[in-house]
Formats: sequence, structure tokens, C-alpha cells
Amino acid sequence: MSTTTASPAVTAEAVRHNVAGVVLIVLGIGLGVLGLLFVEGGRTTTFRLDQTVESGWTVDTLTIVLVLSVVTVVLGGVLAARTLSRRAHGAIVGIAVTALVIAALSWVVTPGVGFPVEFVLASTLFLALPFIFGALSGVVCERSGVINLGIEGQFLAGAFTAVLFSSITGSPYAGILAAVISGMLSTLLLAWLATRFEVNQLVTGVILNLLALGLTGFLFERLMRMDHSLNQPSTVPRIGGFLHDIGLGFLTDIPVLGPVLFDQNLFVYVALACVFGLSYLLFQTRWGLRTRAVGEHPAAADAAGIDVNRLRFWNVTCAGALSGFGGASFTIANNVAFSKNMTAALGFVALAVMIVGRWKPVGALLAALLFGFSSALQRFLNTMPGNPIPTEFLGMLPYIVTLVVVAGFIGKAVAPAADGIPYRPGDK
Repeated sequence: MSTTTASPAVTAEAVRHNVAGVVLIVLGIGLGVLGLLFVEGGRTTTFRLDQTVESGWTVDTLTIVLVLSVVTVVLGGVLAARTLSRRAHGAIVGIAVTALVIAALSWVVTPGVGFPVEFVLASTLFLALPFIFGALSGVVCERSGVINLGIEGQFLAGAFTAVLFSSITGSPYAGILAAVISGMLSTLLLAWLATRFEVNQLVTGVILNLLALGLTGFLFERLMRMDHSLNQPSTVPRIGGFLHDIGLGFLTDIPVLGPVLFDQNLFVYVALACVFGLSYLLFQTRWGLRTRAVGEHPAAADAAGIDVNRLRFWNVTCAGALSGFGGASFTIANNVAFSKNMTAALGFVALAVMIVGRWKPVGALLAALLFGFSSALQRFLNTMPGNPIPTEFLGMLPYIVTLVVVAGFIGKAVAPAADGIPYRPGDK
């Protein structure tokens, strides 16, 4: 008589599915009960297209809350009852969370105001920019085996130099170039210390963040406060105007897709190009194979003739260009002047985005859109008349989403095996 036992990995996967399913069931039931108790009868909610056509849909608030609550409970039951593939698990969780968000929005939106669908979706992609660039920088570094905890400092350096050089030259593109260079110089120090002297990469990242915070703050006081002309950046135009000039203006008038995809500025398109370009390079080219090799098993890569520390050095240095570009999105992309510590720890959120995306560029994009949506939602609710949610709570929303997603829904995320471990040639 033989017995079979489930492997620990399978058991852990089943437990994760059960826990996620139970959580969704509880949330769905809770929202439905609260809706029955507190949503007034006859109340309606309007979802409107606010940038292309004057159109919208008005629905009964209680009905949509109850229907979406039932959808969430059913999806939670599926998760709790079956062990699905990782992709199917993620899809079900995504649909369930979307249903919960729409149900909650239907309840929160002030009657008669309406939820601006196009504005929020377009803002989601735009506000995801720092997370996309920061996460991509982290992907390149950690796939190479180096932890880049200094993204926050690279953001600050990029934001400051972008404003300074844009103000001096009058060209936003000069500011962008300066931001890219400053980002590379910031990570150059990390790369040098990590590969040449084998210093603790976490400590180095923290020190570089503090250095950038102090240096940009000092230069801000000495330069920009004394000469305000040095803190007046120009910005890059939206592509919508260019499309109108060449006879393709109709693209911007497509409902939903027009404002989201065809009326953004240069930063959005560079971010999307970087995501798909890096995904191709990382998984379809010799450079990508070597990068993943030095991040997973540097001794084997060394035995195959790859100079591990040299590849790590240049990968980390070049990754700084991405985080520097992300820093410029705080200022030039928004046409906003520089202020001290304006990045507000979003560099650390970008690291969480990288983890949620499982060290993959496309995964990082999807995770960044989630955090961008939470930021866009925060902005809308802050300005909505009759907003019932305290402003202080809304300010915490992106960080709450970070904690919930990282701790509750993605399961165990496995970093590259050699991540953060210095390598000496000849090590086993």
C-alpha cells in the first residue's frame, strides 16, 4: 500500500489560494451587508466620459454594490475550492479586486457629481510613471545581483537636475538629459562600491539616499531660493497637438482610449517603450541571458567566461538612467518646480512595485498601474464635493495599497538567488 504526499510547494500554493479566497469572500459579504444597511434606497451613481463625449451611465447604487459583492464572493469561492495556475489565480484576484473597487466607488462618489472615467484612467497611466521607471531600474539591478535601495535618491537627483538645466537652457530635453546623467552618476557609486569593495548594498543604498536628500536640499537653498529663475522648468508638450497637426486628431477623440493612449506626453511613451524593450532584451537576447545568469548563479556564469563584476557594474550604472528619467517625471513631466524631498519616499514604493511584478518588466508595469490608479483615485476624491473620506486617509492610500498587495495577495515572491551577494572571481 502506497501513500502520496503533496510537496511543500504545492501545499503552500493551495494554502495561499484558500486564504485569498476566504479573504475575498469575507470582503464581498461585508461590503454587501454594509450596502444593505447604509446605502439609501433610490440613490444613483453616474460614471461619465468627461474628455471625449458628453456621455455617461447612471446606475442604482445599491444594485451595483450587491451585484459586485456577489461576484466577489463567487470568485473567492472558486479560489478557496481549487488550486489554480499562478496566472489564473492572478486573473481571478484582479477581477475580484476590480469588482470591489467599482462597488466601493459607486458608494463613495457623491450623488450628482459622477465619476470621471477618462480623467482617472489617463491620470493612472501618467501617475504610474515614477513607479514604472523606478521598478525597471530595480529589475535591471537585481536581475544582475545588486540591490538598488538608492532609487529614492536617484529620483531626487533626477528631479533636481532636470529642473536646473531646463531652467538654464529653456529646453525640457536638456533637463531630461541632465536627469539621465545624474541618475547614472548616482548608481555609478553604488556599482563601484558593490563590485570593487563588496560593501553592504543595503547600507550603501540608504547612505546614497541621505546624500541625495542633503545635497539637493543644500543646492535648492543656495541656488533656487536665491534665484527663482533657476526653478522655472519648461515641460514637454502632449502628443495630442502633434496628432492634430498631421491630421490624426481623431485618435484623441476615441472614447476612453483617446485620452489614455493618444493624449499623453513623451514620458508616458518612453516608459511603455522601456517596459517592452527591456522585456525583450532581458528574455530574448544574449545580454539578457548573461544578466540573469550573474543574478542567479554568478559562479556558473564566471565559469562560462562572463566577467560577472564588470557586467554588474555596467548594468547597475545604466539602470540609473531609468531612475534618473523617473526623477524628471516629478518635475518636467508635471511642469512643477523642485522642492525639497518632493519624491516623498515613492522610490521605496517603486521597489515594492518591482517585487509585486516579480522582477519582470511587464509585471512591474501592471503593478505600477495599480499604484498609479490609487494615486489618481486619491486626487479625484480629494477634490470631489462632499467627499466623506478624510484627506489624511486618502494621502495614505498608495502606501496602504503597497502593504495590502505585497503582504496579502502576491504570495511568496522569490528574488534572484544571488541578489545582494558580492562575488569574488573563483568563488563557488
